Amino acid sequence: MAAKKKPTSKPKTAKKAAKKKQAAPKAKKKAPVPKKKAAPRAKKKAPTPKKKAAVTKAPAPVEAPAPQAVPDATKAVAPPDSGAETVQDAPVAAPVTRRAPPKMPPRRADGTITVAFSPDADDAFMFYGLLCGKVDTEDRRYDLVRDDIQVLNEKAEKGEYDVTAVSFGAYPYIHDRYALLSCGASFGDGHGPILIARSSIRTNEVHGLSVAIPGRYTTAALALRVWLPHARLELMEVPFEEIIPAVRQGRARAGVLIHERQLTWQEEGFVRIVDFGQWWSEKTEGLPLPLGANAIRRDIPEEERTKIALDIKRSIAYGLGHREEALDYCMPYAKGLPRQVVDKYVGMYVNELALDYAERGRQAVRQFMGEARRLGLIPEIPDPEFA
Repeated sequence: MAAKKKPTSKPKTAKKAAKKKQAAPKAKKKAPVPKKKAAPRAKKKAPTPKKKAAVTKAPAPVEAPAPQAVPDATKAVAPPDSGAETVQDAPVAAPVTRRAPPKMPPRRADGTITVAFSPDADDAFMFYGLLCGKVDTEDRRYDLVRDDIQVLNEKAEKGEYDVTAVSFGAYPYIHDRYALLSCGASFGDGHGPILIARSSIRTNEVHGLSVAIPGRYTTAALALRVWLPHARLELMEVPFEEIIPAVRQGRARAGVLIHERQLTWQEEGFVRIVDFGQWWSEKTEGLPLPLGANAIRRDIPEEERTKIALDIKRSIAYGLGHREEALDYCMPYAKGLPRQVVDKYVGMYVNELALDYAERGRQAVRQFMGEARRLGLIPEIPDPEFA
């Protein structure tokens, strides 16, 4: 009877063992489930590679764009980093960050074309033909006005005139409203604005140097900053005719001279620190320094723009062809300087490049704008367009 009971106990034990074996795999299958569910939350808690490897790859593409969005947006609005910033960079920041240009005012209802230029001898010489009716403009009527170049730079931001003289230093801030005319520009071909002082300036005096400038958007001011891109300068904006008094009276240690004063600084007892036109020519192996341009509103139809450009070009050509006559007209704008000085000054800026930039002039504009942009001094703009 004992021999019969032993076989019956073995199957019961086998059945229990079988049940335990079957239960074990079920426990193993259930164990990873909470791990998979907790894996997305556990990313922050479990930095080790092994635990991340156990997580499924599906959530990764969903989460990846989120951290990338913030730095991309920051890069889009961050100002360019040019190393040691100069204090004069601050005034230029506002036009760089402006989101939308101001609305362009309506043009004259009677069709009159408004033209603005600076009140110096070379501009008066160029516009003499138009001002005095020496050029056949067909049915096109012109209203010519004169104003300080910095004032014209500021008015160009509002699109006040159909055609306006503008500094190349200001062009990056108005290029969406104005195109460049291919004539009427002033280039310093081996000469240009001059940095003067009452005495020589040592290298250790550059940082903190106070300089009188004829306007923050003038090419003279931009050339100064390209020349000393990392110096901390204290810039004082004054009308161009007040620069010499500011330096003489000690309100500024140095000053940047434009217009006819480029020829008289030595007689007035100043020391030349640098001629920016000469410096730029040496730096670029002979390119002229682009100083001022004529710009035309982009909302003027292309056909009309072409005719206006031709009228201005004919006016310049008339002055060059009737030099003595044109000099007589521009003498009142020469601020009492002798005729021979005025003649020399006009010859410096009213020449073949004033009639047309040609490829040499266009290359000079591109290179000067490119250098200023590389240094973070102006915003990035498309290649200049010429009407």
